[in-house]
Amino acid sequence: MAYDPIETWKTMQVKVWPEEYYLVDLPVEHLAVAVSALEKSTAKYCTVTRDQFGFSLVIDVKTWRALGIASLERKHFGPLKVLSTNSELPFDVPGFIRTALEPVNARRLKAAPVCGLRADHFFTGADQLDEVVAIFETFSGGVTHG
Repeated sequence: MAYDPIETWKTMQVKVWPEEYYLVDLPVEHLAVAVSALEKSTAKYCTVTRDQFGFSLVIDVKTWRALGIASLERKHFGPLKVLSTNSELPFDVPGFIRTALEPVNARRLKAAPVCGLRADHFFTGADQLDEVVAIFETFSGGVTHG
């Protein structure tokens, strides 16, 4: 039986990770760099997605600098901040992400989702963090930093 997304959000704690991140676009021939980002990052969050265009990485700025990938990337965006659900997330919650994105997007802000099995994650511009956090606080079980 599916869970109600609004009721589920009320039980969700949300955590803002302390690091700043970049969303990086790498060509497919740079698989080793993408894997290296996962291996070398000591941040609490890091993700690599492969699609038809190559790799998209959300990596902390410290790792991005240490890897020296600026010359390999097609582009990057940031700095970004990452918010993650910090409570166990049931899998069967239709509309869970939509419930978070609708009020954020209604204010013309962005919180791009990245799904995980046990937690969902949203990245947003570091300059929009306070506004996005204030919105998340209206429907979640609370937001913590660190």
